[in-house]
Amino acid sequence: MDKNGKIAGKISIIDLGVIILIIAAVVGLCIRFMSSTTTAVTSDETFRYVVKVNSVREFTVNALQKGGITTDKNSEMTLGEITDVQVGDAKMQSTTADGRIEWSNLPDRYTCMVTIEADGRESEDGYILDDTTELSVGRTVDIITKYVKTTGEIISVEVLED
Repeated sequence: MDKNGKIAGKISIIDLGVIILIIAAVVGLCIRFMSSTTTAVTSDETFRYVVKVNSVREFTVNALQKGGITTDKNSEMTLGEITDVQVGDAKMQSTTADGRIEWSNLPDRYTCMVTIEADGRESEDGYILDDTTELSVGRTVDIITKYVKTTGEIISVEVLED
């Protein structure tokens, strides 16, 4: 490096950094847009999945029990139909003074098991609803109906036979 900051008198360190940055950006774009990350859809299916909705008020329980169609966030696409709602007391885990863990009921709160039947696609990687929501156990999903919007965790997914 000479006194002007150039390597071998022709290229500066800043020029070298810019060239490396441009090369990295081009490689990143090639990887992003030329790789095949989506898998082929193997078949159209009807799914039944159960969503556990924790610690909701009576209003939400009543709205879910009305059933009906579930939609996407903009109410433009039908994602399924609520077929069953099972209600239980909401519970909270607490630790006693002597270190034991106990479950206690939360007052005026309920846990709902909401069963939804929906059409979607089965691929090599899993199950997908029409709005590209992936159905997998443990995933958090929105339940949006005419009467309520809430969130829950998928606890089971099954394919219904025709």
